[in-house]
Amino acid sequence: MMSSIRAVIVDDHPLVVAGARALIETSGDIICVGEANTGADGLTLICQATPDVSILDISLPDMSGLELAEKVIANGCSAHVVIMTQYHDRSYVQQALKVGAKGFVQKCAAAQNLLLAVRSVMLGGLFFDPPTAREMTSSAGERGATATASMDGVGLTAREQDVLRLVALGYSNKEIGARTNISVKSIETYKARATEKLKLHSRAQIVHFALTHGWMSVN
Repeated sequence: MMSSIRAVIVDDHPLVVAGARALIETSGDIICVGEANTGADGLTLICQATPDVSILDISLPDMSGLELAEKVIANGCSAHVVIMTQYHDRSYVQQALKVGAKGFVQKCAAAQNLLLAVRSVMLGGLFFDPPTAREMTSSAGERGATATASMDGVGLTAREQDVLRLVALGYSNKEIGARTNISVKSIETYKARATEKLKLHSRAQIVHFALTHGWMSVN
């Protein structure tokens, strides 16, 4: 029997915390092992509880949820981070990707997507709820970065496409190597070739390309 996914919730709105806990309690495979209302308390709790997944509000009274995410990931206190936000701004997603967050759920859609996000990041992938995915794929700036590539990723070899897709899904080079049975050095080469061909210069651009070309599930 698989053990339950252990989650912590950090949000300064009591109703949001209560709602997230209620969702988790109905899941059957996820348990809440703690709650906090500030970044400082959240950091202490997460470092003590070492949850599988930390669910963090992006806006906390004493620090940004992104700052908290960076700290818990850097310290190895939480294996995965899911960001919850009420803001419809793709820049937050870009910043969260940079610090290592893997899940993104807008509060307006949390009831439908929070549990999916927790389960998805536990499987090693990224999760964008539909509102976040639409925000990412509708960006004119990022669209321009992928305009040089066709809708089918023409110009990439099969191996380059496989590697880039796994990068977009959040896998590390070591994890990609284990899945594809190729060396980390070769993975770095395939990734460099693919990003050069597609003129992709950031993790956010890679994720955007994968979303718009059907390489990732967002449901």
